[in-house]
Amino acid sequence: MRQPSTWRNSDYLFLLIFDMVVIMRHPSEFRTGDIVAIHFGPRLSHYGLVTSQGTVISNSRAHGGVVEQSIDAFGDGKRIRLCNRTTPLDGMVAEMRARRAKGQPYRLLSHNCAHFSRWSRRQSPTALQVTTATLEALSDIFFKRRR
Repeated sequence: MRQPSTWRNSDYLFLLIFDMVVIMRHPSEFRTGDIVAIHFGPRLSHYGLVTSQGTVISNSRAHGGVVEQSIDAFGDGKRIRLCNRTTPLDGMVAEMRARRAKGQPYRLLSHNCAHFSRWSRRQSPTALQVTTATLEALSDIFFKRRR
């Protein structure tokens, strides 16, 4: 398995992981409709959508569903990274879709943060995060790991 490689270029940190480029930026550089993420746990990420008001809307189990919070609260002291995904959908339309979903419940298999962020921008959902979380949950059950 290849290891990630990193390098600095002015204020940007480019992280090349398995042929996918993720650009880390200062929160003031995020634009409406950007999908941002933070790491939690050994292999998981939490995703959200940046709004025109400088907040992030995300679907969080810890918060009981889709919520809007400040970028600092979303980041919780961790590095926030921009997921460099492109879409023809305008950022303001993605924000309106995300705002309409506020208050919806969190469901691991069908409506988690990755599904929500991609749905807001009309992108197809991915099962990678669900698969990883499911495997870790099963590992916890069978091997009785405590975190």
